[in-house]
Amino acid sequence: MPLNDEGILTADEVYALTAYLLNLNGLIAEDEVMDAQSLPLVEMPNVDNWAPLPDWAPGTPRLPGYAH
Repeated sequence: MPLNDEGILTADEVYALTAYLLNLNGLIAEDEVMDAQSLPLVEMPNVDNWAPLPDWAPGTPRLPGYAH
């Protein structure tokens, strides 16, 4: 992130962005801190019913018709 410039966010920025998105979706409180220890403890909704990921290889389109 961002598209075509992946990897420029620091680890703290990634955790902050993740915490922001989790908070917007009501999964964590606004004052909760996300880090390597706390993030794996977040229980995602529908945790037991994940769909399998499609096969994907680096350097190939992620979705049919998706240019990046």
